[in-house]
Order: sequence, then C-alpha cells, then structure tokens
Amino acid sequence: MNKRPWAALATYPPLGRVLIFLLIVVALWLPLALPLYWLAGQGMLPGGDLFPTALLYLVFLLVLPRWERRVRAEKRPWAQVGFVGRQALIRGMAIGVLWGAVSLGVLAVVQIALGWADLDPAGQRGLDLLQIALVGAAAATAVGWSEEILFRGWLLRELEQGWSPPVALGATSLIFAIAHFIKPLDAILALLPQFVGLLLLGQVLGWARRIPVGVGKQTTGLGHPAGLHAGLVWGYYLLEVGNLLRPTGRVPAWVTGVDGNPLAGLLGLGLLAGLGVLMWRWSRPLAPRSAGPLHK
Repeated sequence: MNKRPWAALATYPPLGRVLIFLLIVVALWLPLALPLYWLAGQGMLPGGDLFPTALLYLVFLLVLPRWERRVRAEKRPWAQVGFVGRQALIRGMAIGVLWGAVSLGVLAVVQIALGWADLDPAGQRGLDLLQIALVGAAAATAVGWSEEILFRGWLLRELEQGWSPPVALGATSLIFAIAHFIKPLDAILALLPQFVGLLLLGQVLGWARRIPVGVGKQTTGLGHPAGLHAGLVWGYYLLEVGNLLRPTGRVPAWVTGVDGNPLAGLLGLGLLAGLGVLMWRWSRPLAPRSAGPLHK
C-alpha cells in the first residue's frame, strides 16, 4: 500500500486527524456490529449492547498501532501511546491506585469526622465486602486502562501534534467529559451535576499522564493515569456498592455529592483540585520539549 497519502495526514489539523481516525474505526466496525445489534434486538444476544461496544473498542485497538506506523512512521507505536516498559507501567499503576484509593478513603474520613456521614450498619461486611472489593478492583482496572488508552494515550497525543500541551489537554478533558453524556436524554439530565467533576478529572488524569517515568525520567507513560483512574473508580465502587457510608443530612447533597457521587459534590471537587495540584507539580520536572513520546 502506498504510504504517502497516510503520511500526509500528519500535516492535517488535529481535529481533522481525529475525525478521520474515528471514521476509519467506525467504517471497519459497523459491518460487524450491525448483525450483533440485530441479534440483541431479537433477544438472541445476552448483554445487549455490551458485545458491539466491546467490538468497537477492539477495532480501535487494532487500528491504533497501524495508524501510528503509517501516519508517523513510528517503529514502536505502543510506546508512543504510553506503554513505556513493564517496570515503569507496574510502578506507575501501583502508585496511581494508591493515590486514588487513599483519596476516596480521605473523603470518607472527612465526612465522618465532620458529621456529614456515618458508617452504615446495614453495609456489607466480611466476605461479602471482600467479594465486592475484588469485583470492583477488576472492573475499575478495566475502566481505568480502557479509558486512559483512548483519551490520554491516543486522543491527547493526537491533539498535541499541532496544538500546545495546555490547549490539547483542555480539549481532551472537555471531550472526555462530554463522552460520558452519550446517553438517552433522561440519563444526560441526571448526570449533569457531574460535568464539572468529569472535566476536572480529565485535567487531573492528563497531568498524571505527564509525570516522568523510566531511567533518567525522560519519558511519560500510562501507568500513573490508569492507576489513578482505577483507584478512584475502585474506591467509589467500594463505598457505593458496599453501602459503607450513610449521609446524616446535616449538609445539602451538593456538598457531599448528588446521588452519592463525589464528582457531583463540592467536597469531591475539592479533592480533585488537591489531586490536580499534586499531579501538576509532579509533572513539572519534564519540560514539554524533552517529554518523550507524549510531546514528541
């Protein structure tokens, strides 16, 4: 195949490249997905939209390295996405999970200390809580990695090829927040209080993506943002599904979180702001010009 047309895409505006990439993914996915949607509509496919959605992400993962090789002639496409070495990924993932889980723990302790919540006596305990924790850990890991590869692995890098790092990060965070609202109208209205929280979370994860890793701290990877994302999701899952906290009603829901979601509450936004300051500070040692794959 002639590579010149593909290489020419590298000179396109960032949003143009993003749109072309997504059109390629959808064009490859749709012929395979339509029969699955038909089967789901007939009640013949368990899980409903789960399989078509998983297939869409699989197609995205198959297209991504080929895009990097043909458009930018990258010899190690996954390294550019953020897979910079097993040790760096594991270490970053562990640190990120710890940050996320501890942050949610601090959030719970603050609420209890201020009298805004107490331990729910009807909450899960013992082996039931352990089972919830294990299931939550698996789900959180899947969510963390899948969303970070998409948003901080591919999209952020794509937008930075033409835009300044701050503008690219802001746009990625906005798209990240909006993507969570691709739902029916009633669900969108219910999720609206979380929009600012999702926008801020996108910024925090973007700064975590820029934390230097590896020998000499001259590159960045997905370990920190994927771990932080997973840790936050896991902590929230544990508190929510395990029914560990019970609001006392001493403060309005917008303080602790509408419907119990920290992203929709002043306290949760404060937590994210604190995390954001830490992530931004830790990302500073790596100047944009020498930031390895992310700022190449």
